Parts: sequence; structure tokens; C-alpha cells
Amino acid sequence: MNLDARLRRALQPVDPPAGFARRVRQRIEADGHGARAHEAVAGGGWRSWLATAAAVAAIAAGTYAYQEYEQRREALAARAQILLGLQIASRELNAVQRVVAPPRHESEASATTDAGEDQ
Repeated sequence: MNLDARLRRALQPVDPPAGFARRVRQRIEADGHGARAHEAVAGGGWRSWLATAAAVAAIAAGTYAYQEYEQRREALAARAQILLGLQIASRELNAVQRVVAPPRHESEASATTDAGEDQ
């Protein structure tokens, strides 16, 4: 028999015998643990309120910290996009400037000013 079939057979649900739930309740009541267990869960007093308040505070603090983290991450991503956009714009403007107004050499600059004076 293969492993899969053995696991299916071993993990197959089995119905409890008749009267099982009744016998469990009787045993709990006979031991006297039923009342104490209920008190521990329902009537924990100020300790349960304190634990609840601590859990709520931890959840609130965690939520706030996560929101702060997400905002910072988004701000850094936006900053990176802005810097990339500025770099691209700068490159493009420099390329256009080289085409529209090529750099002039010293000799060309002095010849232009001298020619302007003769006229």
C-alpha cells in the first residue's frame, strides 16, 4: 500500500461513540473544574482588561508605524523619480543647447566683436 492511501485511511474522520459528549460534561462537572475554567475565562477582572488594552495599544502602535513606513517609502520613491526626471531634462536641454548655440572659441568671439565695431 502506498503512503498516500495509508495517510488517507489514517486521517479519515471517525465518529465518537454514543454518549461521548455527555460523559465529558459529567466528568468536568464532577472534578469541579468547569466552574473554575469559566471564571478564568469570563471573570479575569482587571488583568483581562489590562491585557486587552495592551493588545489594542500594540495594534494601534503597529498600524501607525506601518503607515509612517509606507509614507516614507512612497516619498523616497517620488524623490527618486523627480531626480531621474531632472537628470533626463538636463541631458535633453544640454543636447538642444549644443545644437542651437554651439560653443564658440576665443578666436571666433574676438572676430565677431571686431567685425561689429567696423560697421
